[in-house]
Formats: sequence, structure tokens, C-alpha cells
Amino acid sequence: MNDDHDLDWYRAQWNELVDVLAVEDSNAVVSEVRRLRKQAEALSVQREVLVEAGVENPEKALRMIENMADQLEELYAERDHPELPVKPEEETNGTSG
Repeated sequence: MNDDHDLDWYRAQWNELVDVLAVEDSNAVVSEVRRLRKQAEALSVQREVLVEAGVENPEKALRMIENMADQLEELYAERDHPELPVKPEEETNGTSG
């Protein structure tokens, strides 16, 4: 992003900015930009946490979360019905042997 633009450049970009931000009222541009900045800051913090946890990309994080959810589902099934053996998904959907 180039911060060296002059006021005339920003004025020329105003209509596009209003359209991109999808605001009805031009007075809402500032509040929308502030909202987007807060969102970007939150995403940056979340990304740092993921990197510290050894997760470099969102797809890996999603796979990890899905695996954890599957494990929790199996754990709850075992807890709720200890008399029933819990089989891996491959065996329950007929993909094995």
C-alpha cells in the first residue's frame, strides 16, 4: 500500500471505496474501515497463535480441528454407550474388506 498519495488521489478513489465497502451512506466509510482494521488485527493475532502452534496454513488447522472433532465424537459415543464397540469410520461405512 502506498501512503504517499495526495488528497486529490483519495478524493478520486472515494466512489470506488464506497462501492468496495458496500456502504449505503458515505458517512459510514470511516466506521467500516475501522471495523475492517479491527478484524484484520484479530486475524493477525489468530495467525500468530497458529504459527506458534506449528500450524502454517489454514487447511492444516481445519484438518486438525476436524480430527479433534472426530476424536471427541468417538469419545462421547464410548462414554454414552460403553457396551457398544466403536469402530473406525472405514469399517462402519463398508470401505474395508
